[in-house]
Amino acid sequence: MSDDTNSQEWGEEMNRPEHESTYESFLTYSKWGSIGVALILAFLIVFVYD
Repeated sequence: MSDDTNSQEWGEEMNRPEHESTYESFLTYSKWGSIGVALILAFLIVFVYD
């Protein structure tokens, strides 16, 4: 059950820079989305549940 493949090796059909760019974009949008949701919740707490 040992796997001899190295996860760092990419096949020729894979575009590593494109994958890394997509992952960085995902992290950026996730970070800003979480900040946005936190700001909306803070707004609701301050102004709606006053």
